Amino acid sequence: MKKLIVLSIVLTMILAAVSIGADSPKGGSVAKGEGFKIDVPTFDVKVKQGETQAVAIKLQRGESFKQDVKLQIETAEGGISVTPTKVLVKASDSPEVPLTITVPTDAALGEYVITVTGTPAIGEPTSVEFKVKVVAIDAGYTVQSDSAKGGGPGKGEEFKIAVPIFETKIKQGETQNVAISLKRGESFKQDVTLEIKLFKGEGLTFEPAKIIVKANDSPDVQIMITADKNANLGEYKVFVTRTPTTGEATSIEFKVKVVAP
Repeated sequence: MKKLIVLSIVLTMILAAVSIGADSPKGGSVAKGEGFKIDVPTFDVKVKQGETQAVAIKLQRGESFKQDVKLQIETAEGGISVTPTKVLVKASDSPEVPLTITVPTDAALGEYVITVTGTPAIGEPTSVEFKVKVVAIDAGYTVQSDSAKGGGPGKGEEFKIAVPIFETKIKQGETQNVAISLKRGESFKQDVTLEIKLFKGEGLTFEPAKIIVKANDSPDVQIMITADKNANLGEYKVFVTRTPTTGEATSIEFKVKVVAP
């Protein structure tokens, strides 16, 4: 196992971190020292919506492996992009290859799988995967307040709603993204209908205001909150209700503060 250097970059690519890597199966020749492996991060690489991060992968060569290797990098799902997608690592090149992961501002929250395949000039190719987790822009996403329990009374059949614990600030006429999460008990496999509305008054709109989170969907839902350009300044309470197919619904509030441009 080798140490990889992971550069955590917010558009300007300046912050570095170190992690342990995971190896692919051996590629190349079966003879001793004539194989190679691909080393990738073992942890979920977290990238916020609208940001960029660089990850180093590494070609581990046997002592007798002197071939060029073509690397193919691809994502199983859309929503994020990786560059470069193809790299020719020559026998005399550095074994480390930097990849840049870019996440659009509207990318769906959740986990994405990146596959790296290495093909030598002669011998067997090899592949390995690593994961990228897209998280919300709002810092409040990582510190959440939970609702009361909904769902069934049995152990593991319950669910809760998690919302930002911090007050979300939005300028008049602008939009802010907020992540709401469904925390499922281990036996809770139902679809849940999510509704978002103002506790009272007007001035804010929500997109989507109603959505069905299916049992196999990501538990994270991104809501776009827009403040009308003439919205009154001050604090608004947003009411979130989630209703399962069977069992009790649960609700929670969080606060949005409308400020001047």
